[in-house]
Amino acid sequence: MSLKLRMTELECADPIGLGRFWGAALETAVGPGAEGVRLAPDGDVGFSLHLVEQRDAERARSRSRLWLNPVDGKLEDEVVRLTALGATVVDRRWTNTSAGLEVVVFADPEGNEFCVESSDQEVAEAVRRFEDESDDLAGLGPERPQTRVVIRIDAP
Repeated sequence: MSLKLRMTELECADPIGLGRFWGAALETAVGPGAEGVRLAPDGDVGFSLHLVEQRDAERARSRSRLWLNPVDGKLEDEVVRLTALGATVVDRRWTNTSAGLEVVVFADPEGNEFCVESSDQEVAEAVRRFEDESDDLAGLGPERPQTRVVIRIDAP
């Protein structure tokens, strides 16, 4: 016997409104679900996201997070696109500082957190550059913060 991952469910105050955000974010249609709305980015054969009205206001929401990953393009382009749709950046973390790979933690319009990692294209480029012995790897990794040192000398 085995299990198949079929769907994930997010409780929210406004399934239709949040469905508009997630439909635009995942670039997929929003359809009716059993108790709210359903998004199926891979059609009826793949994993789906269900948005349902919060059932018990006294119970805290789950701390589960969706992890998403752009196939192509740049993570920074997704940051711009998702914030324009209504997401808020909560945190940014380097997953591999030497390669410049990052994950951005967002909150959707109702506060549900989700993560977006560097794109497959960015990962492939970092791997290619590491495998190229002639590449000096300039420009990979985060920019080093400029530190400013102030020394105060009090005269007697």
